[in-house]
Amino acid sequence: MKYLWIGVGNSEEGRAHILKNGGKLLSAEISNDALVAGLDANGVFCDMINSSRIAAYPKYPEKRIKPYTWTTANGAECQNVGYLNLKYINLLSKKKSLVKAAREWAKKHKNEDVTVFVYQMHTPFMAAASAVKKLIPNAKFVLIVPDLPQFMDMNMSRLKKTLKAIDWKNIRKLMKSVDKYILYSKHMAEYLCLADGTWTVMEGSYDASLLVEDKDVQKNESKISVMYSGVLDLRYGIRELLDAFEHLDGDYELWLTGNGNAVPLINERAEKDERIKFYGYLPSRYELLKKQREATMLISTRDPSEQASAYCFPSKIFEYMVSGNPVISTEIKGIPDEYFDYLVPLKTISPEEIAGTIKKVADMDAAQRKAVGDGGRRFILEKKNNVAQAKKMIEFVE
Repeated sequence: MKYLWIGVGNSEEGRAHILKNGGKLLSAEISNDALVAGLDANGVFCDMINSSRIAAYPKYPEKRIKPYTWTTANGAECQNVGYLNLKYINLLSKKKSLVKAAREWAKKHKNEDVTVFVYQMHTPFMAAASAVKKLIPNAKFVLIVPDLPQFMDMNMSRLKKTLKAIDWKNIRKLMKSVDKYILYSKHMAEYLCLADGTWTVMEGSYDASLLVEDKDVQKNESKISVMYSGVLDLRYGIRELLDAFEHLDGDYELWLTGNGNAVPLINERAEKDERIKFYGYLPSRYELLKKQREATMLISTRDPSEQASAYCFPSKIFEYMVSGNPVISTEIKGIPDEYFDYLVPLKTISPEEIAGTIKKVADMDAAQRKAVGDGGRRFILEKKNNVAQAKKMIEFVE
């Protein structure tokens, strides 16, 4: 069997170049890399055709993204395609380059049994896999769906909504080539009208090779620190979280990392309340994981009433739980029930409810908090690590 991965992977040099030019390491790339590493650990080595998810010029300083290739330690041949990085044009240019690369790959392997993994319901990636199937009709096309595209940006201009609608029609056409689906939420299956037996749920994974060493962790036990990291979007309950601190007296601190449309409000509140600490993007993923371990508790305030919450699994939940600290989370439909054996449930995102749940965790003694946190950490590292999750993928596909 020959395997091909189409997604957002990168070489170390390629990613360093993007970061140097102001790009960011996105959760999609972390998830992409974790699954590829998990497949490797199970003896499934994938050639890769990738395209980085970066902002269009001039937000990202390069008008034209240059292609490059590399070979992994296990001999897999990998490439990142080049394309014209101008707004709206970049999607079409990227698609053209990916399809060309996929056809060239398929010609080399047309006499082999082939499985193509596609990470994300993204038109250029799906078109590339479809091109492989046209040249190798018996190839198996496996689509991994972390999010549904139409719920990833809810504040679109009229033009973008029109383009998004056209893109969705193209995605629906390309779905005819898909053989198997790996969904991050079971509710996606109903939305996508998928037939029984064509899909399974695998809500992401955690790469346990990157763990923060105890010697690097410095906790301030005199403060109750509540940490939120990720996309700082007002849709995700950031305003309510900030409001909750008006109901909390004493040695509490709110730590926020990331970026998004809530940043102006965060800065405004931080000027009024010195307990609110905004760190922006931390220098590295290790620094982020270290900060999460140093917090007293971590919180996710995604609104359960928001339609999109049924069709996603917040990847931050893995990071949060591996910190070994208690994790407060709203009970959104995209999080399977088994996780709430280890999470502290948040019923609503009212400021009063958030403040009360934070206080509930703060009132635990250190041993109780450790027991809650350790349970969640073991659950992720033993049951949801990338090697175990990749094994489930392989068993389902084969």
